[in-house]
Amino acid sequence: MKIIDTSKAKCKNCYRCVRHCPVKAIKIKDGQAEVVEERCILCGICLLQCPQNAKKIRNDLDRVKKLVSSNEKVVASIAPSYPVSFDVESPEQMFRILRNLGFDAVEETAVGAEIVSKQLTKLRQDEYQKPIITTACPVVKNLIEKYHPKLLNLMPPVVSPMIAHGRLIKKRYGQSTKVVFIGPCVAKKAEAEDTSVKGDIDAVLTFEELKNWINEKGVSIQDKTESSSDTLFPNHARTYPLPGGLLKTSRIKNDILLKDILVVDGIKNCLDVLNSLEKGEIQTGFIEILACNGGCIAGPVIGSHDSVYKRRQRLLEFIEKNKKNYSNKNITDGLEIDLSRSFEPKVFKAEKPGHKTVKQILKSIGKMTPEQELNCGACGYSSCREKAEAVYQGMAELDMCIPYMRSKAESLANIIIDSTPNGIILVDNKLNVQEINKSAEKLFKIKKGEVKNKPLRTIIDDTDFASVLKTHIPIFGKKVSYPMYSLTTTQTICYIKEHDLILGIIIDITKQEQQEKEFQKVREETLEKAQEVINKQMRVAQEIAGLLGETTAESKMLLLKLMNLVKKGENQNDSLHRSSL
Repeated sequence: MKIIDTSKAKCKNCYRCVRHCPVKAIKIKDGQAEVVEERCILCGICLLQCPQNAKKIRNDLDRVKKLVSSNEKVVASIAPSYPVSFDVESPEQMFRILRNLGFDAVEETAVGAEIVSKQLTKLRQDEYQKPIITTACPVVKNLIEKYHPKLLNLMPPVVSPMIAHGRLIKKRYGQSTKVVFIGPCVAKKAEAEDTSVKGDIDAVLTFEELKNWINEKGVSIQDKTESSSDTLFPNHARTYPLPGGLLKTSRIKNDILLKDILVVDGIKNCLDVLNSLEKGEIQTGFIEILACNGGCIAGPVIGSHDSVYKRRQRLLEFIEKNKKNYSNKNITDGLEIDLSRSFEPKVFKAEKPGHKTVKQILKSIGKMTPEQELNCGACGYSSCREKAEAVYQGMAELDMCIPYMRSKAESLANIIIDSTPNGIILVDNKLNVQEINKSAEKLFKIKKGEVKNKPLRTIIDDTDFASVLKTHIPIFGKKVSYPMYSLTTTQTICYIKEHDLILGIIIDITKQEQQEKEFQKVREETLEKAQEVINKQMRVAQEIAGLLGETTAESKMLLLKLMNLVKKGENQNDSLHRSSL
């Protein structure tokens, strides 16, 4: 798992991490930031700068919990900057907290710092090689290995205090002992896994991880207990986290104005010094160099929100108060500790694009001439050409150019607004015209330049606009006629709270209204004709009915007469028959 990763759900396309990354190790893909391990020096600046807390560090707390719950001996080595992060008055208080978490023993990493300092002092006295760049800061080591490999020979092959202490602990307690380093530095997680020192430190926790563990377990810091008799205390190295602390511990003259001494803190200053060293501009003999501004008390996971100056004061007060804990003896107790290590170049080789390719990339984002290269830095790169190189290398995307995307968005918005057949009028809170599109110009027979910043009432009745401005209640689809323009419209008017503006969308329905009138006329004429036909049909029906009625009456009379005649004839026949009998 990566030591620094990004939560995609939280990453919001702000490019702030790119802007602040001193070596541009942040890759943007599909709008999401990604730390490229081969380029990263683990300075942790991106963690501090991310406004969305999208950057996260690999959490090794579960791994450490398993170690302390096992049957193996586990010893904690805590960095000397701990008084800045934890409200403790003495080393014993800090040790007690860690013992309550399950550690078998606890010591200050400053013990290892004293061993390293003695070795550096010896090298300097032997005129090892000038200048000497100290190797206590893993970020600086990463920076030199990856970006300044020519300076590798200026770093003495001496381990850092963390590694030195780990080796000392394993010498004293046995090689099977597990050592957990706890400190304010992200890069220590990677240093513990470095090939030349692997196995000396078994796990690394940050102060923030330790705080979470303490809170989770509910450990109190109020009670004080004595440390075990075999605990070692440093003689002088508790100032190690501060700029100049290594010099003080090494008993080297620490006047920072001496020509032979150079104390550097802060990543920008580190880069400046290393560049100057490569150019041969610096001839000093001893360079104490720390990546964080203010030294280790300003580590990215220090777990303190106080100012660097307040942290410095807190540490110095702690050191003064606990002078009694200095052992004033040879802390190695006669043990031979191997302090050697090796360094190797780890340069990330990225192909450089040619001038023609850079020009084509710039052209694709509307930068046709050098004057159009604003070099604003909004994308995170110091120049448009540097960003174009990053695009070529797959580290950046074209749409990271904020001015280009803004221009493109504005252009598209203008195309949409000017292409719509509906009139659009935008007025401010004084009902003065701020924007008007081409359709509105055509509807009201005006030009934008003639009415911009002038009262809306000079064009149309502004009553509805004023009502929406006052109440913030929108009007939807209201029919409004403008006889002076021979125009009938439906209007939607709404208030834009974010900008305190009124937007009017005017739809021309004049033709529809005319067609409706014509259709109404045709409909009325059709109804009249239909009524005439109905009336005529009624007359014809009545006439037919009358004729049918007369005919029926006559037929009825004839039939009745016929029936009577038939009946009369039958009666006469009956009479003749009876008389014949």
